[in-house]
Amino acid sequence: MFERFTDKARAVVVAAKVKAQEHGDDQIRPAHILYGLTTSDGVATQALTALGVDAAAVDRELARTGTAEGARGGLAQADEADDDAEALAAIGIDLDEIKRRIEESFGPGALGRVPLTPKGPLNWTGGRLPFNEQAKLTLVLSFREARAMHHNYIGTEHVLLGVIRVAERYPHGEFAAVMLPGLGLDLATAYDRALTEVLQIIRAHLSGR
Repeated sequence: MFERFTDKARAVVVAAKVKAQEHGDDQIRPAHILYGLTTSDGVATQALTALGVDAAAVDRELARTGTAEGARGGLAQADEADDDAEALAAIGIDLDEIKRRIEESFGPGALGRVPLTPKGPLNWTGGRLPFNEQAKLTLVLSFREARAMHHNYIGTEHVLLGVIRVAERYPHGEFAAVMLPGLGLDLATAYDRALTEVLQIIRAHLSGR
């Protein structure tokens, strides 16, 4: 459900969109999401601060690396469709149910005859600036990280873990190969630090009971 995204996690994506627009990019990329994470006051910001990464540093790297992310990462069309569907499902959008209802009202194949813009991760920040493939995958993997931890919400910590997972999947892309090293970020260290912050929150919650 969309409600699974905390207010801070939603604010991260809005900040990512604004930063993409500032840099004249036509898509929201993982680098923009990383910037958004540094501007929040959530768990991810604590982890990134501990790693020496702040908004100014990410902004400098965005300016240095430019707007082109490079290769799309080799996602096959079928995989892209699956990732889109799962990203939408993560915030409560069931594509199969939407298709069923549209065809029930307008006949078989109606979905293919009408260009639809889903009210999902592609545009829930408002406007028409889309997520690129790796940014969409970040949402999917954020959802998976939250689910693996048995959390019923998606917070900034899960989004950070999703960003790191995407970089791991595409180690030769600009984001993983150029931007993260420019920030002095090692993927394994960043992932461990984010998990540490999550565990500290859980311990604090349990000790407060």
